[in-house]
Amino acid sequence: MLAPVAGEINLEVIEGPDAGKQIAVDRPIVIGRDAASDLVLEDGEVSGQHARVTPSPDGTATVEDLESTNGTFVNQNELEGPARLDPGDHLLVGISVIELRSRQDIASRASAVIQIPPAMAMAAREPTYVNPEVRSANLAPAPPPASAGDVAHPTVDKYLDVKVRRRAQLAPLALFTLIAIALILYFSLK
Repeated sequence: MLAPVAGEINLEVIEGPDAGKQIAVDRPIVIGRDAASDLVLEDGEVSGQHARVTPSPDGTATVEDLESTNGTFVNQNELEGPARLDPGDHLLVGISVIELRSRQDIASRASAVIQIPPAMAMAAREPTYVNPEVRSANLAPAPPPASAGDVAHPTVDKYLDVKVRRRAQLAPLALFTLIAIALILYFSLK
């Protein structure tokens, strides 16, 4: 049997707002919300350019996170660097699950979309937990970008990263340790 070559693997969104969307992985594919991405997702939890999937000659692919806000996961494991993606593996970006599929997978089953059982399906509705005034304010057009002379306020998106949140959980312990050391030094020198 011949080894698969690049272009014989596809990405298919199997769960999420874009379920059913497919793209051939015959070159590096950027996944994100940005219109310039190769696989554009209408998922509010996905960064503008979230992850990149690059095909390998052996029929696998390499996936890397592009410093996304919410991280990228392969088979429920968060990426810390580039990782191998085999056919059948699941890639989680935002709330969208994407499966790497080989030509053989596609021939045996045209789509891998996870269907919602009819008993669990429900009609789309407006959320009741969001204040309508806040929601309409958030949907208002963004202000124009600041000019060179204006003082720009940095965004806090980078501080919402999963790794940063983990470090933030350790901050109280580090502060407590620092205070304890200072008190020990103070009383030992007195």
